[in-house]
Amino acid sequence: MIINITPELAEICGIHAGDGYLRCRERNRGEIQICGSLEEENYYENHVIPLFNNFFNLNVKGKRFPNTYGFACYNKKVRDIFLGLGFPQGKKSDSVRVPEIILNGKNKELFCRFLRGIFDTDGNLSFRKSYAGINKFNMKYNQYPTIKISTVSKFLAEDIIRMLHELDILFFYFNHDTKKQNEKRKYIITISGIDGLEKWMELIGMKNPVKLSRYLVWKKFGFCPTNLTLKQREDILKGELDIYSIGSYVNG
Repeated sequence: MIINITPELAEICGIHAGDGYLRCRERNRGEIQICGSLEEENYYENHVIPLFNNFFNLNVKGKRFPNTYGFACYNKKVRDIFLGLGFPQGKKSDSVRVPEIILNGKNKELFCRFLRGIFDTDGNLSFRKSYAGINKFNMKYNQYPTIKISTVSKFLAEDIIRMLHELDILFFYFNHDTKKQNEKRKYIITISGIDGLEKWMELIGMKNPVKLSRYLVWKKFGFCPTNLTLKQREDILKGELDIYSIGSYVNG
């Protein structure tokens, strides 16, 4: 199968690498399921599902599952494209990687769109206090940014590292082993500091409101409290919630 990789498909690949599941079913059918947290419903309804439908010319609908929100697709052509891209069937967490056609093409736009997809689904943006120096604002408020992508697939981590090198984005990479039984080693990539965050936003960006709202609050106020819901951050941005009146959240 000849697959034409576009920026849209590259982002879909990143989304699938983070939140997707591929299963081959009886009678030559396939199932693609992509789901995130219930808080990410707007991200799926307003971005992921339209992106998927527009690219594949489908009309899949979002739905609430027991603890997640997303969609399932049973189209054979879509299944064959995902298989052709090298995505594994069944549990993929420790074997998924960036499709070779994206990685070996060295097209920076495709790198950026894949990274956006994987970050929006499997990444995190957080802010912490900084006790370096004597700046009281930095010591009081969560203002120092860190982007983090964590995976149990060493292959995916190494592929992401190759793309970040090509994009000239500085990062830190380390492994984390937990003492919990049956929990696999995690491969963690972080991009820290204001320069790193702004370069990420310039080249890659974010579409998931759960993550983007943190950035927008930080951009507007110079810090972003921890432990807030998406709704609270949206209310802060609309001026309906005073960021300085939320007590312990500010100092979380």
